[in-house]
Amino acid sequence: MGKRLSSTESLMWSLGQDPNLASTMGLFGILDAAPSMDRFETTMANLVAAVDRLRVKVNDPLGFGGTIGSLEWVVDDAFDLDHHLRWCSLPGSPSIDGPELARHVTTFVNDPFDRTRPLWQFMLVSGLAGGRAALLGKVHHSISDGHGMIRLGAHLLEFEPDAPAPERVDLDAVFAAEVAEQERRGGEGWRAGAERVAELLQGAFRDVPTPQRLWELGGDAITSARASDIKLDLGRGSDPATEAAPLWSRRSRNRRFAGTVESLSSIREAARAHEVSINDLFVGACAQAAVHYHAEYDIALDHVRATVVINVPVGGGEQADPLDLGEGDNNFLPVPIEMPGHSVTATERLAIIRSEVKAKRAMLEGRSGALSALSGLGAFVPPQVAASIVLEQAGRVDFATSNVAGLPIPAWFAGRELENMFPVGPVTGTAFNITMLSYNDICQFGIHMDPAAVTDRELLVKSIGRSFRELGVARI
Repeated sequence: MGKRLSSTESLMWSLGQDPNLASTMGLFGILDAAPSMDRFETTMANLVAAVDRLRVKVNDPLGFGGTIGSLEWVVDDAFDLDHHLRWCSLPGSPSIDGPELARHVTTFVNDPFDRTRPLWQFMLVSGLAGGRAALLGKVHHSISDGHGMIRLGAHLLEFEPDAPAPERVDLDAVFAAEVAEQERRGGEGWRAGAERVAELLQGAFRDVPTPQRLWELGGDAITSARASDIKLDLGRGSDPATEAAPLWSRRSRNRRFAGTVESLSSIREAARAHEVSINDLFVGACAQAAVHYHAEYDIALDHVRATVVINVPVGGGEQADPLDLGEGDNNFLPVPIEMPGHSVTATERLAIIRSEVKAKRAMLEGRSGALSALSGLGAFVPPQVAASIVLEQAGRVDFATSNVAGLPIPAWFAGRELENMFPVGPVTGTAFNITMLSYNDICQFGIHMDPAAVTDRELLVKSIGRSFRELGVARI
């Protein structure tokens, strides 16, 4: 018997069956040189031994596809480390900011997981210009969120140069002990299994036995949705004020990637000068970039729609263990905000963003049930229906933003210096996802985009840089 997935984890896992809604988070860092294969494998084996979420897979014992809370985490009794590790060498010594590596990152992150195994992979790419190498990693969002991935770095990375090579743990022994314990718990007799089935079914019928309870559940979810301005009324007609930007209205399952960097200290100073948060300034620069992008095509953009991530507090207030992924993670809502386009200045828009985000956050304060009500609704809706709802709403959003505070100090991986780290956030039906990750006083921006919407990625990157300059951020 495994540990049951939370309602949020179940929803993300179920929605991931639609390739347009893959909830994969990626990260890639540039190393000053490639570590040895033995050091790479030893580092990753020790990481798996330390973090239990990397040893488990999703099991659906009742075959209900995630409904009525039937999904559970179980130890992978056929775990194969080689399946989760990749390495290759790119020919021609491509540059670290060139199209070859960007294509490789995009392909790696968007290659679907084998959903019968633990949902993570790492790849080491050597042969880059100057003898550099790239470390690519990806995890499914049901395992953890971006903040959890930073906590993962507490074990994955080293914080001093020339750190001695660690001794490799006996990973087979770790799995053998866990599998034996899992089989013992699962083999305690038919009574335990029957009680589990009865518990799940009773929970389902308790929640969905009558139209009245369905109405109550829907009311809870819709109330929470209204609190965060998530509209679920799919039957209304088209409203120009809630449609995506003209050039970014087409959507597909294809993906492209681009990265750019800014100075964290300069962003902090600019935010202080405008009396807004760093995240407000980040969102404002992206919105201004949308205006500039459309202006290049002689389109005066009336409004910009984006999502910002607001963490929803849960009970207990306990700090998560640095290596305990999953516990306390994924408690967030991507909240849409609407901003004026060409009719205001970049500075005026910042004030609007600050006000909007504060208002949305205030609406969600004390509403710890908001997240569970929204994600819980997905437990009683077929995945295909839930996917169509999410895609319909995402089609009205121009871009998704996320901001992750990373490491303030330099780090090393497997004895090699980590020069920078770029995040790759899930697009999930929007025109693009832009995630900001700080590392050693540099902000790395990973722009994961749908090429059917963003047809000129160079213009988008240029527009983002121009917008930061207009807001007072000095060029690196």
